[in-house]
Amino acid sequence: MCMMDEKHGDPQTPPQRADHNTYLLGCIGKFKVVIACLPKDEIGSSSAAAMAKDMLFTFPNVRVGLLVGIGGGIPDYGSDDIQDIRLRDVVISSDKENGGVVLYNFGKRLADGSFKSMYALGRPPRSLRTAISLLEAEHQTRENRIPQYIDKMLEIYPHMRKKGRANRADTNPVIHYGVIATGSAVVKHGPTRDEIRQEHGAICLEMEAAGLMNNFPCVVIRGISDYADSHKNNHWQQYAAATAAACAKELLEVVQLRALEGERTAKDVIG
Repeated sequence: MCMMDEKHGDPQTPPQRADHNTYLLGCIGKFKVVIACLPKDEIGSSSAAAMAKDMLFTFPNVRVGLLVGIGGGIPDYGSDDIQDIRLRDVVISSDKENGGVVLYNFGKRLADGSFKSMYALGRPPRSLRTAISLLEAEHQTRENRIPQYIDKMLEIYPHMRKKGRANRADTNPVIHYGVIATGSAVVKHGPTRDEIRQEHGAICLEMEAAGLMNNFPCVVIRGISDYADSHKNNHWQQYAAATAAACAKELLEVVQLRALEGERTAKDVIG
């Protein structure tokens, strides 16, 4: 919500049925947005699915969604071409074959030892997939704007400033594009994390997307707050959440208004 260009406050019209979400309305760039958060300490796909269901009933004209938050990074230590995923970097779900999100713990083990997922998750809307391609192309010639947006946020909300950023020569968060693995359990085990990467090509782990992808046309954006191993802690969560929100803002900057207006409402898409 700190990345909003304008805040319009709470909805003024009472819901037509029980809606357990709390919303904040506003604008980011040229788009009107509605933000809802999962209840504190509630994680997992069922909570995300319930949140999306209530949102689409209260706001039936919503067309697309961004699932923004934190996740565990999966560094590719075994590859010659190491993907240098660091704390406070961002991963955007993106893949030609599966839409960028895979369910890693629902499937079957084949005779050759490989794992085959048995649950297909929906693909993001075309307007968002096109915007991701454009943003990735732009970042070949310029730096991302995450530091700029975070600096502006800290000017407005100085109490959010935290000490202890990563000691990396290039201190700007990096945006990675790839597969995000989602499942029902928190992963705090390095070998399990590495196995998920090997089987699914994933570079990030999280727990909510499975409840949303088939109930809300969306893209998943995760700030890296840990490495999904035994050292997992909450030290980087706030800053990683901020980098993910800044990345979402930058993605919305390149979404074409006419392309978004051409999308069916999310409620119509899921029937």
